[in-house]
Amino acid sequence: MADRILIVEDNEALRVGVRLSLEEAGFAVQEASSGEEAVRKLEIEPCDVVVTDIRLGDLSGVDILKKAKEVNSEIEVILMTAYATVETAVQALRLGAYDYIQKPFDMEHLQHRVRTALRMGRMRGELDFYRKAEYRNALDEGALVAESKGMKEILSVIKKVAPTPATVLITGETGTGKELLSTLIHFGSPRAKGPFIKVNCAALHENLLESELFGHERGAFTGAEKLRIGRFEQADKGTIFLDEIGDMSSTTQAKVLRVLQEQEFERLGSSGRSVKVDVRVVTATNKDLRIEVKEGRFRQDLYYRLNVVNLRIPPLRERMDDILPLARFFLDRYAVDFKKRVSGFSPEAIEKIRRHSWSGNVRELQNAIERAVLLSDEETIGAHNLILEERAEGDAVTAGDTMNLEDLERGAIQRALRATRGVQKEAAQLLGISPRVLNYKIQTLKLDWKTFRHN
Repeated sequence: MADRILIVEDNEALRVGVRLSLEEAGFAVQEASSGEEAVRKLEIEPCDVVVTDIRLGDLSGVDILKKAKEVNSEIEVILMTAYATVETAVQALRLGAYDYIQKPFDMEHLQHRVRTALRMGRMRGELDFYRKAEYRNALDEGALVAESKGMKEILSVIKKVAPTPATVLITGETGTGKELLSTLIHFGSPRAKGPFIKVNCAALHENLLESELFGHERGAFTGAEKLRIGRFEQADKGTIFLDEIGDMSSTTQAKVLRVLQEQEFERLGSSGRSVKVDVRVVTATNKDLRIEVKEGRFRQDLYYRLNVVNLRIPPLRERMDDILPLARFFLDRYAVDFKKRVSGFSPEAIEKIRRHSWSGNVRELQNAIERAVLLSDEETIGAHNLILEERAEGDAVTAGDTMNLEDLERGAIQRALRATRGVQKEAAQLLGISPRVLNYKIQTLKLDWKTFRHN
């Protein structure tokens, strides 16, 4: 169905001209010659974008803006304004207008503004409760790229669960994006203005993890020279994300259970004084906690406390509909980051992306596209630009896998430099990249190209 535009303009010639231009661009257009007529149409006819003059005979464009947002907050409003009313238009932007266009204007320019407003409206409709910079960082990692049925269902559940205080357990293989979903949950909750604290439970030894989570008093152990505030305490009035909770020791599990049950804990070395906190707990693991419980490695009572809502992220191989949209998303992102004129994939590259197993999931896909964009000097990514690591079916993905991709680059560049005795221009030709990109990679990988001169 065509996007619906309402034009509000008391100058008939201009109104008809705008209508004809937007209809030619494929939009479904309605007209209103007065503010009152526009208000009536907004109340009975669905609309995506309102294009209104800021000065009308009865109502102002600001009045139309307020009414449109009252009817549907997702409607975008573009104001048409003369030079003398630009200040009023800027004021309207602060009230929620999408944009303003100054008369006289080019019709193609207006068409572009309308298309941009429609894209923004769709984005706001999807993301109306996500506003913080850290949330936008999650978007940069492709958190909301979801064409598959499984991921759409997960995002639907998140929208329902995020505003509640429920504990959430996120499960899935390494690299599927568990941390990104925890970010969406926090910033979609009433706690969004509070702290969002992340802890990787697998990265710290048991004793260090306890001190990290609960803090310690001065003198609690050798080296504890001053009081330390733990992560639970830092997360007060916010959310704590405990990643890889399946690697937590039974002693620490018992203390986390107490926080969930009583919203209090004691710092290490405390003489019995409890610290009260108001914290929402979101956890993640790549293990099957049901098996861990059955085999006695994870507390059953804690499992039930954590598993109020379970979000299982499917591996990328089960999300075939997401692979190409994610690849295009990362292509666009890195084209901007690296200032490259790369606009798409060749048919051969698309086929290679589709057929790859993606054992490292979204993280592996992201790394592959980043490297391809960085090393390509063409407008289209070809199959030869995609360096993909093949694994035997069923091979486990480990934390070091992402480094293997970097090692491939390092090895290829070292071989080229060795073959050309350190002459970067010739090495770049062997690699099929520009000398500028090669120089960038040499610096990034901290290679000393001079050592290859005498090899």
